[in-house]
Amino acid sequence: MKVLIRHGDTWLLLKEVYTIQQQRRKRGRQKTRGAAPYGMVAESVDKLPVNGMRYRTEVSVPATKVSRFATKMYMAAGNAVIAIEPDGSDKYRAVIYARTKNELLRIKELAESIIASLQVRRGRIEPEEEEESEEVIEELEESEAEE
Repeated sequence: MKVLIRHGDTWLLLKEVYTIQQQRRKRGRQKTRGAAPYGMVAESVDKLPVNGMRYRTEVSVPATKVSRFATKMYMAAGNAVIAIEPDGSDKYRAVIYARTKNELLRIKELAESIIASLQVRRGRIEPEEEEESEEVIEELEESEAEE
């Protein structure tokens, strides 16, 4: 997939994503794993390469998860363009462009699942998701009580 990130007035097209190899010490404590094990190479483009892409949708991405979201979307299979741009101080908007409606829905579901997987941190869900899961649990408990 083609992934573009807006930086100021410029669109940056991801060209390559590579894994950062971490050094380990021979003695002493082990080094802890960094938050982003990937590096990115991008080039500046004048406009979005969305020729023939008739369908579009948007998903919201937390600002702290943008680079990991971009690398995972870049590595995912599909024929779509994802344009990520700032939408306020603490979130970004990822606009997904696709040629067919089915492809658009598939990519949107993939993007939402990637965002959800990035929200999970060390076995617990971050506050945004935690509130939603509590509501679902309450609804389940109410439906079980009715039965």
